[in-house]
Amino acid sequence: MVNSWSYSAVHPDVPLRVWTVDRMERRYSGGSYHDQFGALEPYLFWEAETNLGLPPSPPSSPRLDPSHSDIIFPFDPSLAELTDNNSVVLPTSKAALYLDKALAALGLHVEARTSFITYWLPSNLKHDFVALCFLPEASYEHAVPLDIQPKPDVITLVFMLFKRVCEDEFDEWEGAVSRASENVDVWKGVVGAEYDRMRDGALFTVLEWGGMEVKK
Repeated sequence: MVNSWSYSAVHPDVPLRVWTVDRMERRYSGGSYHDQFGALEPYLFWEAETNLGLPPSPPSSPRLDPSHSDIIFPFDPSLAELTDNNSVVLPTSKAALYLDKALAALGLHVEARTSFITYWLPSNLKHDFVALCFLPEASYEHAVPLDIQPKPDVITLVFMLFKRVCEDEFDEWEGAVSRASENVDVWKGVVGAEYDRMRDGALFTVLEWGGMEVKK
């Protein structure tokens, strides 16, 4: 994990010097696991706090996304930013429906979509309007590298940034407001996951989803 983050909560509780999924034994085709203590776990959970007072991790050089030939910048939580160019702005009353459509386009099954939305809904509803975006997988994986054994056939990383937007700031967000009415499939090109392979039930697939409120 990058220096900008520190784990604040994990489940199951394991040493975090290097947190690898090879601590979990895959026994059930439905995706449940027995941990090292014998407890049945449907997933791993972690939260982190942003360390604004610490220097960021040494920057990695930007690299090309091989599927799109775009420059990908490594994600640093302490420098997270939403702009008129990379996000959508919408009323929080419409956020749940928008997220459900966007997450479905990104390949998340109904349980994952519902868990994602209900986890972030209370934070969204504190505001009248929010800007949100999804990070490219190649950018996010820099912040929290995954080491999974046996190696999955497909790893999908879906990470959302969001922040409060006031209605009197809409002049600064014209593009993002307009973009909210466009087809949510645009996020498929941004995230860059292997959408067809992640739906293949014969493959060992891993999904990590999460998000972060940007408060600056």
